Amino acid sequence: MSLTIYKDGSLAIVYDDSLLALPDLDFFRPGYWESENALNGQATGRGSAWFIDAPFGAGVLRQYLRGGWAAKFSRNKYFFSRVSRSRPFREFRLLATLHEQGLPVPRPVAAMCEYHGLLSSGAIMTIRIPLAETLASWVAVVEFDSYHRCWAKVGQSIRRFHDAGVWHADLNARNILLNPAQQVFMLDFDRARFKPGQKVNGKSNLARLKRSLLKLWPADQIPAMQVAWMNLMDGYHG
Repeated sequence: MSLTIYKDGSLAIVYDDSLLALPDLDFFRPGYWESENALNGQATGRGSAWFIDAPFGAGVLRQYLRGGWAAKFSRNKYFFSRVSRSRPFREFRLLATLHEQGLPVPRPVAAMCEYHGLLSSGAIMTIRIPLAETLASWVAVVEFDSYHRCWAKVGQSIRRFHDAGVWHADLNARNILLNPAQQVFMLDFDRARFKPGQKVNGKSNLARLKRSLLKLWPADQIPAMQVAWMNLMDGYHG
């Protein structure tokens, strides 16, 4: 991975120059990819992520959007102090570091921060994990009992991040991917914290994940979730 930072006035872009040349603003706009017939869908439940058929291969474009009460004032603007502390640049750097350390995260391609005064907006492009589906989509599988063996692997993967010093800010069932080989990947490291060499107390991450599963799990199958959760915790503590 070879990273380059480009700045021009109120625009800053960081990108992997081993994958592509300097991207322009259109690179970070879904409308551009749609006009190129290269927009290949949108992530379920995550209205700010689009699947892109880019020159470097399959990618995921995600714009930084606010939720909750803050979205009432601005959906895509954040307070700005400096480029290096912007959310796109911080997440790009973290993903690059974790990917190079061999942790199962998407490889970052490029990130953009555009700022005016005290406000900024931004986006990030990553390589799409082939044939992977979210843990949330697995919950909806009717014959779910046949997938219980994957839960220990999910727990093992979460523990691997915690042992590496990574605290995920929003560990929910839509930010965990599994591929057909039941390899586990983590997504969306916006606002994540990384302290190398300091193991993370994972209680808050695990509690957040369990709450998200309870919201998704069919009400008449909660006992099955309890078994799955025990398997996950066995993997985490194993």
